Amino acid sequence: MLNILDLLKFQGYPIEAAQKELATLQSYSKDQFEDWRTKKGWETAKFHYEHNPLYKKLVGKHFPNRWEDLPIVKKKDVQVDFSEKLSQGISKKDLHFGNTSGSSGIPLKFAKDKFCHSMTWALIVDRYQRIGFSQNDFQARFYGIPLGFPQYHKERLKDKLMNRYRFIVFDFSDQNMEFYIQNFKTKKFIYTYGYTNSQLYFARYLQKKGIVLKDICPTLKGTIVTSEQCTEEDKVFLEAQFGLPVYNEYGASELEFLAMTDLEGKRRLSSETVITEVADENNQILNPEKGGNLIFTNIYNRAMPFIRYEVGDLGAFKRDRNSIQDELTQLNGRLNDTIVLPSGRNASGFCLYYISKHLNTKLGTLQEYQVRQTKRDTFEVDLVLSRELDQNTILTINEAFDQYVEKGLHIVIKKVDRINREKSGKLKHFLSLLEEPNS
Repeated sequence: MLNILDLLKFQGYPIEAAQKELATLQSYSKDQFEDWRTKKGWETAKFHYEHNPLYKKLVGKHFPNRWEDLPIVKKKDVQVDFSEKLSQGISKKDLHFGNTSGSSGIPLKFAKDKFCHSMTWALIVDRYQRIGFSQNDFQARFYGIPLGFPQYHKERLKDKLMNRYRFIVFDFSDQNMEFYIQNFKTKKFIYTYGYTNSQLYFARYLQKKGIVLKDICPTLKGTIVTSEQCTEEDKVFLEAQFGLPVYNEYGASELEFLAMTDLEGKRRLSSETVITEVADENNQILNPEKGGNLIFTNIYNRAMPFIRYEVGDLGAFKRDRNSIQDELTQLNGRLNDTIVLPSGRNASGFCLYYISKHLNTKLGTLQEYQVRQTKRDTFEVDLVLSRELDQNTILTINEAFDQYVEKGLHIVIKKVDRINREKSGKLKHFLSLLEEPNS
């Protein structure tokens, strides 16, 4: 059986050196670690200023003396050709290339040096081991897959080699849900992994059938949710219906594996590889516990300048005096999920979560939803319901929009059998279809 570390070593990634580096960092006291990380951050920033023309252009003629005077790098800044954004002096054979799904906008092609990518995987293995999972454990994977040839077969081969079984998340028919159940009855999975909303949909189907997942697959030890927002209510429901502890993973593929829930339920930041900050809309640094735009610096990546990079998420974190890993306390959706209202007020798309929570409390029948803003005063709401759409439901939805968004909006409500997902398989709860967001 081949695991990801074996594959990376075969491809020339210095995994063992990265694991040794990680162990050294974790042996430091809090003060020692903070001193080291500050120096490492400056070292990486200065490297890019001297070797990356794009970053030097962003910084300007003079390299600042204060960290907060370094520019905040946005995705649009690095959405240029590789010829413009790769650091000089690094051979392509020493680079790892990838691209984002584009779920939050335009896809981004990125690069990391191989040691940086090795540090990412050393960190992932470390965090999984802390919650009792290994790279060889049999994984039930709720994920999308490229449907074209040969990418589809390449992913299927990787699944087989890496001891994971993929439940493709494009079909949520009852027939396919029964297929899921039969596989859990016959296969000895150790943990489930994948998109939050896909696992939630399966959990709701199990609830309808009166099945707890652990009862039909007793080898299961836990669930990892990733890629999509998982609220505390979602977590509680999944834990009850799966009969398993739920761990929340957070990352940005271009940047880093950013945080992971530990056994105490705290979502620990990847402090060994990133510097985390919180800023307001004017790029002013805030008290991290109050929350704002999350800003991350990958202190190992020398291929591209992800220095004070605005990842596009809103959140908050708390410094831990007793651990080198600080705690991510809030993750509240994306910066570009902005609702523009007739009154001129803007609201975060995350407020729609409170609408869904309100509807579930009142109705108890909402399975999935998607909201599309087509005009400043018009929203289309698609609902997957376990019963018919009646006047009480319509009234409840309108009341929720009045309470959590703004009064006087035109709400178009439809019951649908399924909600279309993105090519990756992710479910986006809010889509703005306004041609000009500020018009």
